[in-house]
Amino acid sequence: MNKKEKFFNFMDSVKPEKDFIEEDVPKAPNYHDKLFWAALPERDGLHNLSPDEKPSMEIKNFDVFYIHPTGYFLKHWNEPLEYDSASYERTGSHLASQASAFSETCNVYAPYYRQATYFSFYDTQSNGVQAQDVAYSDIANAFAVYMEKYNSGRPFFIAGHSQGALHGQRLIHEYISLNPNREKFIAAYLIGYILPIKHFNTLYPDLYISKSADDQKSIISWSTGLEGFRRSRAYSMFWLPQGWTTENMEQPIVCQNPLCWTSNKDWQQDKNNIIIRLRSNNPFLTDYSATKHQHSKISIESIDDLDFEARYSKNFMIETRGTLIDKIKSFAPNGDLHNFDMSLFWGAIRNNVKQRANAFST
Repeated sequence: MNKKEKFFNFMDSVKPEKDFIEEDVPKAPNYHDKLFWAALPERDGLHNLSPDEKPSMEIKNFDVFYIHPTGYFLKHWNEPLEYDSASYERTGSHLASQASAFSETCNVYAPYYRQATYFSFYDTQSNGVQAQDVAYSDIANAFAVYMEKYNSGRPFFIAGHSQGALHGQRLIHEYISLNPNREKFIAAYLIGYILPIKHFNTLYPDLYISKSADDQKSIISWSTGLEGFRRSRAYSMFWLPQGWTTENMEQPIVCQNPLCWTSNKDWQQDKNNIIIRLRSNNPFLTDYSATKHQHSKISIESIDDLDFEARYSKNFMIETRGTLIDKIKSFAPNGDLHNFDMSLFWGAIRNNVKQRANAFST
């Protein structure tokens, strides 16, 4: 069976069996109940993992509101929030490999939400966007509770990957841009989802595309691939204030190289970057048919014996090469390193969060 046939078989296995029906939507979370938060600073967890020194549990001067990517691959349009589910375990893995980059500088607030199932991104009807609207409604409600109950006037970042970045784009339009919350907003890391430059001013008239390592009120984004990777035939669902649309993935989009934090087109290295890999005693991350929480032991560790370099490519994304990339490219379907968007640059993100936070304070 070739890769194309495997993909179509997989899509058939995760496709919901009926159209989206509002009456079938799982019960909404109550974010005043701490059970619906995957990470809170008062609670130790996978967001505090580190390959070196564990971050302090003391309340810090900065926050991050983190939105995890898709970890739901079953046949409901939206995930039922159940603690013993495999998708909850995948959320834990995302806290470990992504949100942990922020925890040295920031208090991490990360909601569970009724995420749209993976198939929703490939739905050609209206089911997928309706599922995304449900997921976003949870993110918006969680952010409102965060600002009301937890923020206490601290400067904050927004961070998200993939589906999390899509919802983060909308959240910043509705709750940050042209909003009093902008005053304490530092920057957003919206990774692994396209943000076309042609729509930027419509969405964020008072914010900026990041152009340096310490600018403020700015949006940072990138998607990662092997050297020469193309997405010229790929389209992605995209939210605008007037409604949902689809956008070509290969067009001028917000993109910075996290090894230099600019759009410089030269190959870059960063000796201070820490590359991490997730360790688990259970292969749940690659078993998309799993339904139950396996309570796996999860850790992260640095990769010290391999390296890579990255550059901003003419295809408006980050391309990579090096000994590490040679090792992991077998996990990259068609050259797409989407699953490694943040773990490849974990240390660079951690250092940059500290740099931007310090710049906000001076």
